[in-house]
Amino acid sequence: MKKLVLVIGSLCALLSMFKLNAVFAEINISEDVKESIEVNGNMDDLPMDLLKGVEVAPYEENKDRIFTNEKDFAAEINLEENKINFSDAEGNEITVLVDDPDLKFENNEDGTIIFTNAEEDYSVENQILDGGFRQIFSIDSNDAPKEFKIDIEMKEDYSLVEEGGMFYIKDSYGNNIYNIGKAWAVDSLGNFVETKYEVKNQSLYQTVNYSGDNYPVKADPLFCSDTINNTSTKWDKNYSSGKGTFSVYTRTCTKAYITAHWALGPSSITGLSQAKIMLDMWSEVTADADFKKYISSSKTGRIKDQFICHAANPLTIYKSSWNLEPWRPDKTLAGTYINICNPE
Repeated sequence: MKKLVLVIGSLCALLSMFKLNAVFAEINISEDVKESIEVNGNMDDLPMDLLKGVEVAPYEENKDRIFTNEKDFAAEINLEENKINFSDAEGNEITVLVDDPDLKFENNEDGTIIFTNAEEDYSVENQILDGGFRQIFSIDSNDAPKEFKIDIEMKEDYSLVEEGGMFYIKDSYGNNIYNIGKAWAVDSLGNFVETKYEVKNQSLYQTVNYSGDNYPVKADPLFCSDTINNTSTKWDKNYSSGKGTFSVYTRTCTKAYITAHWALGPSSITGLSQAKIMLDMWSEVTADADFKKYISSSKTGRIKDQFICHAANPLTIYKSSWNLEPWRPDKTLAGTYINICNPE
């Protein structure tokens, strides 16, 4: 009970911060919406623990791999070498591996596949997520390496690019194929530490700058492909005494990506609304058959505001579905945010 009270108190504090910033935005939207949240430097300040709170996708296992076959994606983690293969419904396939032959398989902890380099005192945890995958580097002592090379095997017309401090895998037409989450790292107390990505010869390097003694330090390269589960997304005509709601199901990988994006910013509501992953998500939402059938063009703007609000709000981002109601009044993005995504 004490833990529940603390969680509720933390969320209320975060909500107050969000509402205040939304008021700033409404007062002077021309200056951009003020920073939506300022993390005080610890994982506990986030609405969800990005290490322990991210659920892995269902999987099967045989002697040399675990694998997931969903309608919209397929993935496998090789148990003999530190390698993750992921392919979406359109056949956009990549393979990611850490360039270290001395990493040896240690164990499978409920879908987290751990490889360890005992000589250099670090390990890599691999996970398949709904809509993507990630690797968690665990730096176990001051003697362990603090720079990691992540090799990416991909089609010849794909490229690894950096734009505005964010990283993507794109095709030859410039389309985003994979969104790479913002670089972050924490020490054993949950304090965020300095880290960054660099691209060298189409490999991704993560460097962690840490001089403390709270080990292990963990860092998380995250790769997201599909953003919305359109199979589950649907119109519920019985919601709110028959007014109806459009229930959008966002992928686990995307929720983790967005949390790091706005929480480790600094970012803003307007900035988040223009982020490439949000544009990808909105494209998927508007392409949904139920959206086209039940959301008229005159209601699209208010639905988009509610959608962005759910992504930026700590009380709504991790809900199973984001319920969007076209019958609610159009209060602008800031006004929608002040009302916790349910403008009245």
